[in-house]
This record gives sequence, C-alpha cells and structure tokens, in this order.
Amino acid sequence: MEKLIVIVFDEQSRAHAGFEALRELDRDGEISLFEVQSVVREPNGQIRVIENPEDLDFPVIGFSTLVGTFVGVLAGPLGLLGGAAAGALIGCIVSLARADVTDEFVNDVSTALAPGKFAVVADVLEDCTTPLDERMEPLGGVVFRRARGQVRSIHHDRDVAAHRAEMERLKAERAQANGERLDKIDAVLDRLGKKLERALRRERSNILRREEERDARIGALRAKADQSQEGIRQRLETRIAQLQREYEHQNTDAA
Repeated sequence: MEKLIVIVFDEQSRAHAGFEALRELDRDGEISLFEVQSVVREPNGQIRVIENPEDLDFPVIGFSTLVGTFVGVLAGPLGLLGGAAAGALIGCIVSLARADVTDEFVNDVSTALAPGKFAVVADVLEDCTTPLDERMEPLGGVVFRRARGQVRSIHHDRDVAAHRAEMERLKAERAQANGERLDKIDAVLDRLGKKLERALRRERSNILRREEERDARIGALRAKADQSQEGIRQRLETRIAQLQREYEHQNTDAA
C-alpha cells in the first residue's frame, strides 16, 4: 500500500540512521521508497530541510511531490516563498487532501516535531509495518503513517458537480422568468459556465497528473526489479501487480 510515513527523532544522528535504514529496507525489497527528505524544526519553530546527497538515488515523481508538499504544510506560510506563501500553502493543503492526508495527521506530526527535533518524511510502498518499525524502535523513532488514498475529487472535481447542479437549477428557473429577471439569470449562467470550464480543465489536469505519477512509480519499480536478485525481484513484481490493481480499482470507482 502507498503510504506517507513520517518518523520523528530526538537527535540528528538518529534521524540520519533512520534515513539510512529506509534506504537499506528499500534495497532489501522490504519497502519501495520513492522519495525521502530529512527536516528539523528550529528553535524558532521554522522547518528546515536537511540536504542529503543520497536523495538523488530516488526518483522525484511528478512536479509537486507528496513529501515536499507535506513539508511545505509543516513549514506554514513563513517557510514558503515570499509573497506567494499564502497561495502556495493553500495549494499544498489541497494536494494533501487529494491524497487523503488529513488535518489530524498533519497536527499529530506537527505536535510530535517539537523545536529541536528531527523527522524523516518518506513516500513509500509498504506491505507490512513490522520491518520498518523494528528498524526505527532502537533509534527511538516515533512512526506516523497515512495510507495514500486517492479520493474521488481528484477525478471528479467537486466544483464540476456543484456548478452543473446550480446551472440546471437556474435553467429551470429561467424557463419561468421574463424581463429583467431573465437578463440576471443569463448573466449568472454565463459566469457559472466559465467557472465550469475552469473546473473541467482542472479535473483533466488532475487526471493527467495522476496517470503520469502512476506510470513513473510503476516504471521505477520495474527498473529496480530488473536489477534485483530473484527473491527481491519477485517481491517487487508482486508489489507492481498490486499497485496496478489499486489504480484500476480507483479508475473504476471514478468512472
């Protein structure tokens, strides 16, 4: 199952060991690691990303990654770019909602990540929790998990349904209207039509983005499987088949 995982540590050395443990679990086929970042909450409360050259070993999937988005929400507007901070933060929150990452999860992690503490944030495929938990417990890592759902709004934008419903209601009202009232209804219908078109473009963009991410994830797993020993390759091939079924199920639900 695709998951966003956050592990909080008291010390940077332990966070680094946790980071390396994730890499080892990935190499052994226990998990599939798509992206990982280490962060620290500074004494002033701000979030700082700790650069790791090893990050380059993992593909960056999509233009706005889940890990980066989550870190952006933890950082809040002060941790984002200048005058675009508020808009960027709203965009991050919307992206997390589409991945079914709830406010409760964000709040739980934010509370645990007190000033002076460190966290490793990872986007993974994980079959069971034991291998990762057993590696983090000796390091004192507190593990938070959130399954990456793909709620229907990523395929069927809720604004599309709302605009269409309102337009149908107004069209029924228009059939009984005349004079000045008719002109006002037509003006509202025109505005709603433009909003509907923007929502449809957003919906198509979301579908395309999800398909690109799906192909990138499966491609990364296949490339790793081709380079792995037999036991690990079989495990990865099973994971690929499971991921494909999950995507097919999501597409069926969204149809």
